[in-house]
Amino acid sequence: MKLSNRILIFELDRVSSLLVNPITGAIDVAPKKLLDEMPNLAREHLNKRGYFLSEDERIDMLTTLKSTYEQHSQNAPYWFYVLTTLNCNFGCPICYERQTLENSEITPQKLEDIIKVISGFQKEHQIPDNRMNLVIFGGEPLCVSDSNIVRQILEASSRHNWKDVIVTNGSKVKKFIDMFVEYSETISDFRITLDGPQSIHDSRRPYRGGKGSFTDVVGAIDLLIEKHLPVKMQTILGSGNISHFEDLIEFVQGKGWLQNPFFQWRIEGSHDYANLDPQKDEISEGKMVKKLIQSWEEHQELRGKMKFESFKYLGHIVRGFGWLGDYKTYWGPKYGFCEPQKGFHYVFSTNGNIYHCPRTINNANFCVGNTEEGIVLNEELKHRTILDKPECFSCSINTLCGGGCVVQKKYYPDFDCKEYALSVILEFIDLMRGKILEKVNPNMIVSINNPW
Repeated sequence: MKLSNRILIFELDRVSSLLVNPITGAIDVAPKKLLDEMPNLAREHLNKRGYFLSEDERIDMLTTLKSTYEQHSQNAPYWFYVLTTLNCNFGCPICYERQTLENSEITPQKLEDIIKVISGFQKEHQIPDNRMNLVIFGGEPLCVSDSNIVRQILEASSRHNWKDVIVTNGSKVKKFIDMFVEYSETISDFRITLDGPQSIHDSRRPYRGGKGSFTDVVGAIDLLIEKHLPVKMQTILGSGNISHFEDLIEFVQGKGWLQNPFFQWRIEGSHDYANLDPQKDEISEGKMVKKLIQSWEEHQELRGKMKFESFKYLGHIVRGFGWLGDYKTYWGPKYGFCEPQKGFHYVFSTNGNIYHCPRTINNANFCVGNTEEGIVLNEELKHRTILDKPECFSCSINTLCGGGCVVQKKYYPDFDCKEYALSVILEFIDLMRGKILEKVNPNMIVSINNPW
């Protein structure tokens, strides 16, 4: 009896291998001699974990597991991004919106039209209020000339019993603080980016005139926390700041934020899906995750506070080994690459046009409606799973990948996502080889996790 040809086998050393089963989610560390000789005990163990499934059984398993994914999706939140302006007072060299920034602002009437579209979508799809989130976005959303635009959004959310997330660079928080306190019951949290210690942050997040923003960003976080307004501080890790991450941890510890109930820390990766140039600040997912694992293990106080939100291909393996905790509500097979593709994200620009995701603002190729027609189903962009795409359905790692980014594939139609995903996984396993080898037992197969 041979292992399914869908099983990923990675050599750890001369005598041990790591097995990853994309069909059942099982992860095991096995002596090579047991895989070669396959004694009864080893065969029975691997059979229970789905390592010998036929192609028909694989298809049945994918179909069966999809019901778990769909059940989770019934509770997944919807995110409606509302751009108040495309203007921004920062001049970040790594900004993925830099080509769309302009001095356009939303009008009160257009905003009212957008609210009507969102409300109509909620009614049409019978979405409970607790799944409805408006994201106040930009540009820099607080750079609007009329502050009543922000109030109009908060008031609409309060009226409809929705929640608001405010994504801001922090520079204008003080100006709006009284309004934010007034609508504190409506505001879920603030997303403010701090990208490193002062010199590093200021080089990555300067004002347009070149002045550093570090002091103002820190002051904004302090002020919001003081007012008991939740902050989910973001750090976008890339080649320009990852070597200074420990310095940032030390700063955050010194501020006492990790002990504050109104503070969380979200880590994301620097990545522009429309640009595959590795010189544009991007760092590999493997190197980034290894760094986070090291920090998570060295600093106990980060646990429960720091969350990594940018898993593309490594989420299942990392969770299987328990390296960054277990904070997500769904860790099953990936039937979609991202929340926008699953149909949970919609982005309303200042002119009322609706776009696929925040990375596609004002790009006609990814327009999915407008305030006149409402949200228009685009099957090429939304609600397509790995079972719906022939090239993904037959792929051996589809449940680890989720089908890849449709934006990236639009810009790079010849991009081989399977080859790329496998290279990311292989690099990560090589980086984590020492920790994986700690699990090896030369006389038996060691199971790392429970299958899906």
